[in-house]
Parts: sequence; C-alpha cells; structure tokens
Amino acid sequence: MAGTAKMPKSSSSLPKYSIRVGLAFVIPVVSALLGCALLFPFLVALALVPLEVPKVRQALCSSRIRKNLPCLRVPALLRLSVLWVLQLWWIMLCHARSSMASIDAPLSDVAATELVWTPQTLSVVLPCAGEGEFALKTVKSVYESVPEEILQEIVVVDDGSNPPLADSYLDESVRIKYRIVLVRHDETQGLINAKKDGGKTATGDVIVFFDCHVAPQKGWYSQFFALIAENYRRIVVPVITDLDVGTWTQRGGSHGQSKCYMTWDVDFKWFNSPDPYVPVLSGGLLGISRRWWNETGGYDEGMAGWGGENLDQSLRSWLCGGEIMLAEKAFVAHMWRVPTDPRTKAKYMVKAGTAQKNRMRAAAAWFGDFTPKLSSFPSLQADRQLPEGSPWYGNVDNILEVKQRLQCRGLEWFLHRFKHVYEDGGLVPSQTYAIRAIPSGLCLTYLGQPGTSPDGFGKVVLQKCADDNERQRWHGANRDTSKEGEPCCSGLRAWNTDQCIIGGLDGRTIKTFVCDISGHNQQQRWQLTADGQLKQKSGGFMSNGECLMPDSSGGMTNKACLSSGVDQLWRKEDVAQPLESRIYQKAMAASSDQGVA
Repeated sequence: MAGTAKMPKSSSSLPKYSIRVGLAFVIPVVSALLGCALLFPFLVALALVPLEVPKVRQALCSSRIRKNLPCLRVPALLRLSVLWVLQLWWIMLCHARSSMASIDAPLSDVAATELVWTPQTLSVVLPCAGEGEFALKTVKSVYESVPEEILQEIVVVDDGSNPPLADSYLDESVRIKYRIVLVRHDETQGLINAKKDGGKTATGDVIVFFDCHVAPQKGWYSQFFALIAENYRRIVVPVITDLDVGTWTQRGGSHGQSKCYMTWDVDFKWFNSPDPYVPVLSGGLLGISRRWWNETGGYDEGMAGWGGENLDQSLRSWLCGGEIMLAEKAFVAHMWRVPTDPRTKAKYMVKAGTAQKNRMRAAAAWFGDFTPKLSSFPSLQADRQLPEGSPWYGNVDNILEVKQRLQCRGLEWFLHRFKHVYEDGGLVPSQTYAIRAIPSGLCLTYLGQPGTSPDGFGKVVLQKCADDNERQRWHGANRDTSKEGEPCCSGLRAWNTDQCIIGGLDGRTIKTFVCDISGHNQQQRWQLTADGQLKQKSGGFMSNGECLMPDSSGGMTNKACLSSGVDQLWRKEDVAQPLESRIYQKAMAASSDQGVA
C-alpha cells in the first residue's frame, strides 16, 4: 500500500537561528571595521553559538548537561544583552589602555632604524672663565682620554679671562699640540653664552660639553658614542665624580651623581633611581649629536650668565621627541666649589637675577597649562611686566618656534613619563592639608619661604591656624620603599617647598631638610597616622618608632609612640586638592581623549 510521501525536515536548524548568531558578532565586526580588531569579543561571541544553535548544542553537550544549563533558562535577548555588555566593556578597556600608551610612547613617528647612525668624531667644548691652570689640566685630561682619530677638536671658549688664556696657559704651541680651537670673549659673558659659541664652533659629529675643571676617566667616550649612535636624538650624561684638584685625579671611587629632576619653582634637585633615564640635566656635562643640537636650536639666545639652561634643554629634548640617558660606565671627575678651599673659588661674578630670569624663560616656554602654578613662588615674579606691558623676562618666541616646528608635547607628558618622580615622589600630591595639634589648637607651620631652601635646611613650629597661610599646608612625599612598586608616600613635605620633616627637635622647633624623593632617607620617614599620631617609622623590625607629642602650651617633645586607642594628638584638617594636581588630571584626561580619537 502506497504511503503518502513526507517532506524531509531541514537538514540544519542554523537558518532559524542565524539572526541570533549574527547579532552576537555585530559588535566585534563593527569594531574591526573601525580599525579596532580585538580577539576577546570574537571569542565570547563564538562561545555563545552552542547556546543559540540547537544542533551544535546537541553535538557538544549531553541531554543532562543541556537540561542543567542555567543560561538556557533565560530569554535569548537577555543572553545577547550580557554578551554585548562584555564586548563593549573589553573594547572600552583596550581603548583606555591604548590612549595611555599613546601618552607614554615617543613623540616622533620616525622609525627606530632612522634614529640609528654612526658617528665618527667628537668635539669637546670647554667654557673657561678665569680658570687659569685648570683650563690646561682639563685640556690635557680630555686629549689623553680620547683617541686621535675620534677627537675632532677641543673648543676652548675663553670667557673674559685676564690674562687671556692665549697669552698664558694656552699659547700657540699648546693649541697645536692638543687640537685646541680657541674662541675669545673680551669680557665675561657667562657660562651660557660661552657654551652657545662653543656649540656653534664645534664641527664633530658629537658635541660634548664639559666644565673647565674636570678629568674624564678612561673609556668615557666609548659609551657616549655607543648610546648616541643608537639614537641621534639622545643626550648622554656621565657619572659625575669628585676631583682632587691637587693631584687632578678622581677620588672617592666611582660613586657619583648623574640625575636631576625639576621642581615647581623651576629649580632642580639631585636624586637617584635604578633606571638609566634622566629627567633633567645638571647642566655642565653632557654629549649631544650635532644634528640634534641644531634641530632643537641649541641654547636659548635670551638666556645669559648661568642657570636655567639645563631645564630648557632637558624639556626641549624630552618634549620634542628626544631623550636623556645615563652612561653608567662613563666617569668624569669634577671639581666642586668648596667654601673652605680657595682653589675652587669661582673667578667670575654672576649678575644678580640672571638665573631667575633664565628659569622664568624656560617656564614661560614649556609650562603651558601649568603656568598658573608659577604664581605660588613670589621670587619668580611670574606676573611682573615691564612698563610697556611685556614680560620682564623677555620674549620667548625663539623657543616657541622650536616647540611649534618639532610639534612638542605638553608638560603633563613629561610628568607622566617620570611618574616615579612626580606622582610616586609626591611632587603632584593628590591632597594638601593642615595638621592641628589638638592639645594647643595650633598648626604645624613651616618658617621658610616657598620654593628652594637657600641652605637646604628649614624649621617648623606650632602657630595659630590660619586658612590663608600656605606655609601650614602639608602633603605626603617620597616613595615608600616598603611597598610593592614603591608608591607615595613615606614622608611629610611642606607644600610648595623642597623640605621634608626629619624630626630632631630643637627646643620648640622641628627640623626639615631637602626631600629625598627616592624614600631612602630614614630620617624623613614621618607620617600622620590614622589614630592621630605624628610618627617616625623606624627601620627596626620590633621598634614602635618615635612620635612628636604636642602639649597645651605649644611645645613638642619626642617620645615613644602611644598604644592605639588613646585620644588622638594631631588632626588633619582642611583637606584640598592642590592646583598642580587639578591641572595635571585635566591635562591627562585631555591627552587620553586625544589618544582615543
């Protein structure tokens, strides 16, 4: 008996569910078409396919597993909604990371291979003002430390020496023997002008600037050459050690200084860190390719005398696509000015106010959005104008031309690039606050002026609290070496100064000293604890540390810290976000938005 033929069922149920599968892939596909192809959104979309296509689900899972899958008990639209949220969240997270990477990345789009070159010669520039015999000793030390085939010349700029060096220590025979090119200023024009003229005169592939009282040690030039050859936009500095002027030899071994950082009052401080990169040059000793010297415009023509040129040159390099690196195996012994040793006394005068003017010129050109911060330091006279209305420090258009031509970054990039200095070191504090002594009602007050302490020291007393007294504002400072990553903070810093509490009561006075942002100075490990004690953290494992104990009369004593649970003695008050932190956060947010775009 002939039966009625039945129509076969569809061999696949996929067409019925193709819309769901397509919707699962919509976000990753659109993201890829917009130039952001990410693996995770595709993977989670693939993971949803077995749930949405019954045939696939049956092939992969037993009936028992299928019955117990909780995700099958919710509507398909809800499953898709959860998937979309996960995909979008991942894409946004990757965008945020890429935008921060764009902040960290080098400015230039020039490939690394285009930065590599092969320097053949170097010129050493020596600015000499009244150095006398030291000039000859330095020339000899340089000449004897560099092979003849590499040393192009030693450019000595005689900056107004009396008698002239050509008539005394550097006569014609000496100049011929040591390959000296002599540039003469009839009157002393200052270190910066001497270095400018020396740099313009130098013809070597690499220009090295040394002070006129140094003894470069064996092999210093080879690491200079090697590091600058990797990147013509790289400035290189040596380890600066101590010179015995009597024997003209290095003393104290190979321990020395190399790195500086910039403070908000446009000054610089020495510091140490384990990485090879240098935020700010100390100024006197460095090597730079002649090409990068010319591209960045050399030294500012508007600066004179001494001071500030190192800050300008450092920011020119970092913000405009270059970098500064330590040659850790290159040692140069340097004569330091020692008040008790008349041999080291400078034989020239620096006109009062020149360093201040130079620093303001650097700040006016490079601070950008952070310029309002300069008003926190009256000594800079940031807002002062000449009678005709122009800035007292002059026109900085020559620096701005370099900034525009090289498409340089903003200062926030520099602060973020050296996060371990400015954020972890406490120079961009998240908050400032007053510290009140509860027994007396008085507040901790720093007695110095804002900015750099003239002698490196300071004092703190208790005075009547005043909302408008910025010398009563404090914040956390210095890296905390006891924590992973060494974040801020292990000390207490007087806001807008370079001073951190070191304790050591002198009567009713607390001592301060220049902050060690690395966090290694044990004396500066002071904190206001949650239970209201002003405590010095001890390095001892079992020690409870010492605390500053205020009394009702306005005095203080150093005593063993009290056990927890007692009435607090100090209180943090009037907490506020400082100007530099607000500007930094706003600038970083803007940079992040530009990176996303």
